[in-house]
Amino acid sequence: MVNYELGLNILDIIFASIIIIMGGFSWYYVAGFFISFKRTKQAPHSDKFTKFAVLVPARNEGPFVVNIMKALQNQTYPKERFDVYFITEREDDPTNEKAVEHGFKYFVRDELTEKRKTKGFALQECIRYFKNNNLNYDAYMIFDADNVMDSDYLEKMNDVRQTGVEVAVGYRNFTNINRNWLTSGSAILFTYMNSFTSKVRTMLFKKALLTGTGYYINADIIDEAGGWIFTGMTEDTELTTYCVYHNVRMQYYPLINYYDEQSPSLRTNHNQHIRWVWGYVENRKRFKTGGKMHNATSKKLNSAAKFEYNLGIFPFVTACALDALCIIASLVLCILSLKGAPEYSGALFWHFCFEFGVLYLLMVFVAAVTIGTNYNRLKMKWWMIIICCGTYLFYFSDFMVAFLHGLFVPKTRRTWTPIKHTGKIQDKRAKKVSNNEKQ
Repeated sequence: MVNYELGLNILDIIFASIIIIMGGFSWYYVAGFFISFKRTKQAPHSDKFTKFAVLVPARNEGPFVVNIMKALQNQTYPKERFDVYFITEREDDPTNEKAVEHGFKYFVRDELTEKRKTKGFALQECIRYFKNNNLNYDAYMIFDADNVMDSDYLEKMNDVRQTGVEVAVGYRNFTNINRNWLTSGSAILFTYMNSFTSKVRTMLFKKALLTGTGYYINADIIDEAGGWIFTGMTEDTELTTYCVYHNVRMQYYPLINYYDEQSPSLRTNHNQHIRWVWGYVENRKRFKTGGKMHNATSKKLNSAAKFEYNLGIFPFVTACALDALCIIASLVLCILSLKGAPEYSGALFWHFCFEFGVLYLLMVFVAAVTIGTNYNRLKMKWWMIIICCGTYLFYFSDFMVAFLHGLFVPKTRRTWTPIKHTGKIQDKRAKKVSNNEKQ
């Protein structure tokens, strides 16, 4: 016999806990919101030049890999000051020939196994090749094959590096944000993390959040770590952890753009979410020890940076997860009560509507604020803004589904699957820098 009175009381307690959690940490999100409006100071132009190795893992990427090749050809940075390597898995990959045609180099992996297919292992092999062959670089710049970047991206990154920043990343923009609700939802997620997390960390702690590619890292940091040790399913999270715990000076530099393609496929997004969720929660103890300690900030400030990094989005995610459980429980109890105790149906249905409404409006608010504060950068169509805000809850909810999927089917969180890209660029600015239309 279901005790509906007890069920209602439990739902009220859980929802009260949600309010307490969000209220207790509201200072954290409000402070981050206001700090994010502080203008980033432009790095002064430098006449000193970094020797960059631009690394692009490009496994069977098809004809669209030419986009990034043209974007790299269009860089204003002195050509003799950077080498571009496309990392492939076999000698007959068409990417190799295209790389040579555009004046670049390629590196074919020779340690390819089922357990070594991630981007991290590709970077590890290539950097080890540099060391074994005395190819010395000051810093490594990491891109994906679907990226393109502003023509002065390397030039501006060099300016940042000459100020003493050891790891830096630019503004992550998007080639196809207006494609569908999935591409826009993914774009808003990354924009939120950069605008309200990475920028705040730079302002307060001289740290940043690496989300994907578009960053450089000093070669000596990799040497100190014993090579490229970041080979998990989320190598960017592993690298961020290492930098935070070793007090490396980082910077989010939103004054320059690189562009990334978001997948329009629900299945691909779901597979990515499994990888991101479980990569985020996995044990990262080995990246917190060993190596040289840097001096980006004082020890006390670095301790605060580590606390903030570990806190991350957990309060927000915890509140959302609890609310989602309330919604599910309210709906289940409401359906059961229709036969067993109809006098409780109205109250349970009201709980369901209220709890769902709170979560839905919270997600609409997050998406709307993110779009509003980045409107001039993202260039979203008005109709896509409506679609994105209206569906952002459903996009975000897949992370909970991905967590459960990985929990009950463990092999999914250890399986790397290639992401298919189309190479179709919708954003006019990205088209220009990839030379796909006349400038």
